[in-house]
This record gives sequence, C-alpha cells and structure tokens, in this order.
Amino acid sequence: MKLGEALLKKDEYIKRQENIKKRIKSNVVLRDDNENNENPNDLIKEYIDINNELSDLIVKITNKEHETKLEIGISIADAINIRDKLERELDIYKTVLKELNSKDYRNAKNEIKMKVLVNVKEVQAEADKLSKAYGDIDVIIQSANWNTDL
Repeated sequence: MKLGEALLKKDEYIKRQENIKKRIKSNVVLRDDNENNENPNDLIKEYIDINNELSDLIVKITNKEHETKLEIGISIADAINIRDKLERELDIYKTVLKELNSKDYRNAKNEIKMKVLVNVKEVQAEADKLSKAYGDIDVIIQSANWNTDL
C-alpha cells in the first residue's frame, strides 16, 4: 500500500466513525414499539474496532512520514509542517485582501473617507509568493505520498 492510499484509508475510517456515532446517537433511546433499531452496544464495538485499526494506521503513517526523506533533504513530516506554516501565513494575507475587497471605503451618508493602512501591492505580492511556495512543497509531498510504500 502506498502512503497516499493509507491517507485515504485514514479519512475513510474517520468518516465511518462519524457515521457510526450518528447511528449510536439515534439508537441509544427509542420508543418501545420501534423494532428497526440497531443495538448501540454492537455499534460501540464496531466504533472501537475501527478506532483500533485507525490508530494502528496513523502510527504507520506517522512513522513513515518521519523516516522518509524527500529530494529536498527533509522528511515528509517536516515538509508537511512547512506546508501547514505557509498555509497559516497565507491565510492572514488572504484575510487582509478579502477585507480590502469587501468594503466600500465611503459612507454614503457622511462621505467619510476611509484610509487603507496596508500597502495592497505588498500584501498581494506576499500572498502570491506564499501561494507559490505552498504549491511547490505540496506537489513534493503529494508525489512522495504516491511513490512511498507504507
């Protein structure tokens, strides 16, 4: 199994757990005349079985991400950390740009002029730079995910 397949399987386990959790909630208490219910104890067991498999898979994924070195000289885990850091930084610049684009800087009643306190060109340039860096490292990570055996 490739690392990418394991990551998809991890997501599948999580979705299955969410589904079971909903089923448990709707079957813990039922009217006496309802015969179509599922046994919550069976569902809890199924949830725990899936959780054990998920936990084992996460350990394998985490270990592989830490031990596998990329061509850029760092582990997959380190690259993921860098990508996540870039994403958080990019988010703040996107927030600023969105705020600048969503406001009309004049109040119709009083014609109060608003003053922009950031250099829009610089903010956009930094967002573009971070977006490119994010995309570059994400491609490296995704390539490793689909070329690395678990």
